[in-house]
Amino acid sequence: MRRSGGAVILMEGIFKGLRFELGDEGIIGRMPGLPAGVPFEESRIDFLNQVSRELLADREAKGYPDVVTFAFWIRKAGMEHERRRFLSRGGLRMGRGVVFHIAPSNVAVNYAYSFAVGFVLGNGGIVRLPSKEFPQVEIINRAIKKVLEKREYEKWRDSIVFVRYERNREINDYFSSICDVRVIWGGDSTIGEIRKSELPARAGEITFGDRYSLCVIDAEAYMGAEDKDRLAVDFYNDTYLTDQNACTSPRLVCWLGEKDKMGHVKELFWERLWKVVEERYVFQPVQYVDKLVNCCMAAAKAEGVHVVRMRDNRIVRVEVEDLDPVIQEYRGDSGMFYECEIGDVMELAPICNGKVQTVVMVGDKKRMEPLVMSGVKGIDRVVEVGKSMEFGFVWDGMDLGERLTREIV
Repeated sequence: MRRSGGAVILMEGIFKGLRFELGDEGIIGRMPGLPAGVPFEESRIDFLNQVSRELLADREAKGYPDVVTFAFWIRKAGMEHERRRFLSRGGLRMGRGVVFHIAPSNVAVNYAYSFAVGFVLGNGGIVRLPSKEFPQVEIINRAIKKVLEKREYEKWRDSIVFVRYERNREINDYFSSICDVRVIWGGDSTIGEIRKSELPARAGEITFGDRYSLCVIDAEAYMGAEDKDRLAVDFYNDTYLTDQNACTSPRLVCWLGEKDKMGHVKELFWERLWKVVEERYVFQPVQYVDKLVNCCMAAAKAEGVHVVRMRDNRIVRVEVEDLDPVIQEYRGDSGMFYECEIGDVMELAPICNGKVQTVVMVGDKKRMEPLVMSGVKGIDRVVEVGKSMEFGFVWDGMDLGERLTREIV
């Protein structure tokens, strides 16, 4: 038994359902005694920088753009930039202690960003890895293990535990009982399940529920772009790299401009994207079936829905006449896009509820300001095409630097 606060926690048999990727039972047992750390401590930044170097030197890692992007993001230069921004707010802040991270099951690298943010802000981390087996997870974990073996970084071994386990209320209860902050990624149902496990009275919680994103393409700006093939690759990276499972991946494409000129613009865009998908993307039969099912469901539930014929269903385009929020209930993945034409960004207001996270923009991002300032409860980010997956310390409208530290006054 272990006593945490005023609660007695039974530990016998709990670890039988765990598979340790980093750390062990002993480290978990010591974690409640971890001291709070200094945010952006030099040694923490150096540790992440060494992980970055290992990844960028790894031949296998270079085959995964999301791993390379993560490696660049945790470089010393990037962390120093975030450190300056963090310190600019003034005051004295310290880490919270132990952060329990629950990663989404269907996005490979999200867990690594969540861990890195918590770690560099002065916290230990217990990370539940994705349930799906991704090669990216193995590559990143291998780099972290290698750095932890170095003498100058061995002190961080007691601060890092990566585990896998199936749904298990007892394990969730235990990890929740010893954490100072719980971070839940992966959707509304996951949040509801994890919240059945109580937190200590002073523990905090950050949740990232079901969100979706959209793309706005200014037709005139697209036609004026010099490198349309590059834009196709950028859009591919925003969508197909995660099978559209990431909350940042656009599922609705909105064409902004004069409607009588849209036809040619659309054909240019989709034809270039199709060529990229044909060259790079590997489909599974179930993905084709899922697209068909979602198309049928959308057509049954919403008015004015029809599928645009393409060469094949590597890309499935579903045109909608009205922006009915119900279509997002049947949003597909692996290259299924709803599509609409708008003459003004304010036409998007009815669907920009709290579920909308990111607007990926082809054109001037400032064109979105009237909609954002109108009071819609959605839209936390407006980014250029190709940059939807760039992670930041402000996410879903929340400042993680503030939420994962405490201020001493």
